[in-house]
Amino acid sequence: MEKTVVKKENQEVVISVKVEGEEWGKQVKKEFNKKAANVTIRGFRKGKAPVEMVKRAVNQYEVYNDAMLFFANEAYRTAVTEGKFYVYTEPKINVTKIAEDAAEFEVVFGLPPVIELGQYKNLGVEAKEVKVAAADVKAYVDDLVKSHAIMQVKEGAAKLGDSVIIDFVGYVDGVPFDGGDAKGYELALGSGSFIPGFEDQLVGIKAGESKTITVKFPENYVESLKGKEATFDVKCSDVKEKVMPTMDEDFFAELNINGVKDEASLKAYAKEQVTLRKQNEAKQEQLNVIVNKAVDNAKVILPPAMIEQEANAMLTNIKKQVEQAGLTYADYVSINGLKEEELEAQRKQEAERNLKSMLVIEKIIVDEKLDVTEEDIKNEYQRIADMYKMDVKSVENALAANKDQLVNQLRNSKFTNFMAVNNIAPAKEEAKPAKKTTAKKAASTEETEAKPAAKKTTTKKTTTTAKKTTTKKAASKAE
Repeated sequence: MEKTVVKKENQEVVISVKVEGEEWGKQVKKEFNKKAANVTIRGFRKGKAPVEMVKRAVNQYEVYNDAMLFFANEAYRTAVTEGKFYVYTEPKINVTKIAEDAAEFEVVFGLPPVIELGQYKNLGVEAKEVKVAAADVKAYVDDLVKSHAIMQVKEGAAKLGDSVIIDFVGYVDGVPFDGGDAKGYELALGSGSFIPGFEDQLVGIKAGESKTITVKFPENYVESLKGKEATFDVKCSDVKEKVMPTMDEDFFAELNINGVKDEASLKAYAKEQVTLRKQNEAKQEQLNVIVNKAVDNAKVILPPAMIEQEANAMLTNIKKQVEQAGLTYADYVSINGLKEEELEAQRKQEAERNLKSMLVIEKIIVDEKLDVTEEDIKNEYQRIADMYKMDVKSVENALAANKDQLVNQLRNSKFTNFMAVNNIAPAKEEAKPAKKTTAKKAASTEETEAKPAAKKTTTKKTTTTAKKTTTKKAASKAE
């Protein structure tokens, strides 16, 4: 067996193996005999049938594959032991040749990622200035009022903003299609809930009327319908309009907001809420920029298999969500308007970024000793108990099943606070005013001896191999 082991710069180890001649032939025969011993041929006792008949009954590819696996395992064990490698991702076999006379293949596995932090403190990322305009306050008040509106059956034609109660059946090429029918469906005209053109054609319909409308499905739609023309038979049973509440005593009593008793106090409350929301958004946006800068400043080397595993996990999650929505994955690809290869490239790019962010955050937490202590947990229990006027033991018992989630929340909070506090920009040196020079001091440079330039100082970087940080690691230390 010929074997070469290469440790690549991307934290990947490739073991190239070639087995041929007598060594390969012996192992192939050994694997064939194992399978032949279990073959039953009518008219012969087990193991007593002619070899040619047994060969026809045995899958020869499985024989070659088992022989290859024997050498793959041997090469893998030897390489890991001799190289003292810590195997981080599940080994993968890439076959180049497998036949009666020889086999050539590679065994590939990933080593732990390498994380070298760059600058993550004193980045000086400024939070966006929060401004609350009169239009923001008005929009908040309008939304609050609309949320207390009632839908009331009306006489006459439906207009945009009204809702219609409809039964409908859709047809493509005169044939009903799956998901194209419903009864008693309440559709808000102008909501954009249905495909373009559907709602517009129902403007003007009255209760008791029927109408046939024609629409064309968009190109970025489910595979079976995209770009096709469809007709819908629609029957309207009711038209409803939105009746807005009057801002009177009853309305403010129904709102039940502390301190809000009239329109003026409602506007003041709305301004407070909008300001608070925008401040939180600005802080979150600032934190995202800080973390992204910290990730960009770090050097992170990920084994390709780790990125692939994360991307595959993302794909599995997407397929589950798509199925829950009653669609197929092919529909999802069609709706996105991209090719599968493009979506796969996007997933891998996102997976790599997610992993880098997670590892950099984890490294900062470890280096800055931001792990959650028992004291932190006790303080959080006490804070919750005080908030809800409960005794601490009751809070502890209530949260026992979700303690891990609580710890993660506290951990994230400690990290967030640390990054915010240490985001101060380095102080800029103020320029000193120029001194007045006399004629003598302004003498020619020929009489002035130049001072040597200051020596540059360098900081040595320390590369640290990442500790285990996720439960997704399929790695195991070589035995």
